[in-house]
Amino acid sequence: MQSTEEFRPVPGYAGQYEVSNTGVVRSVDRIVYKGQGMTRLQQGRVIALNRHQGGYMIAHLYTDNRRTAKLVHRMVLEAFVGTCPEGMEGCHNDGDPTNNHLSNLRWDTHAENNRDQGRHRTHKESRKTHCPRGHSLVSPNLERAQLLAGGRKCRACGQEYAAARRRGEPFSKTEADKRFALIMQ
Repeated sequence: MQSTEEFRPVPGYAGQYEVSNTGVVRSVDRIVYKGQGMTRLQQGRVIALNRHQGGYMIAHLYTDNRRTAKLVHRMVLEAFVGTCPEGMEGCHNDGDPTNNHLSNLRWDTHAENNRDQGRHRTHKESRKTHCPRGHSLVSPNLERAQLLAGGRKCRACGQEYAAARRRGEPFSKTEADKRFALIMQ
């Protein structure tokens, strides 16, 4: 079964821009006033998308000679699902911030979005291979609670920290911290 592309007006830009259920943004044909009573027909076109620093796709929309960068996944959700509920944010089901198909998007909480990042291995902490002290971050050297949240907490460092506390010694995670502690003595 092949789905068809459907366009709806971008909320706040009705009559100017539309967004599709596949994440395509386009301007619509409209009359533009050029001053001194002159007008012209401006042809609609597909808007070029740019990648935001976080990897998300954005489109630059103009109204009243002002440019605004809008996140494409939010435009799709607002046009096809509705306004963002309070305390929610747009989430990508597959973890790919460039996949803005309606079937891949949902409103959900920030905590659930972070859990998604852990499941998809897109969370910055889940890509780490070694802790600052050089221990390998593979099982069984990982704290279980951090694994579920997408983070990577070193069990060996935790054990060394606990042993240092029992002995009443200071504990630092990096060599720089150790040098700083020696200077401060």
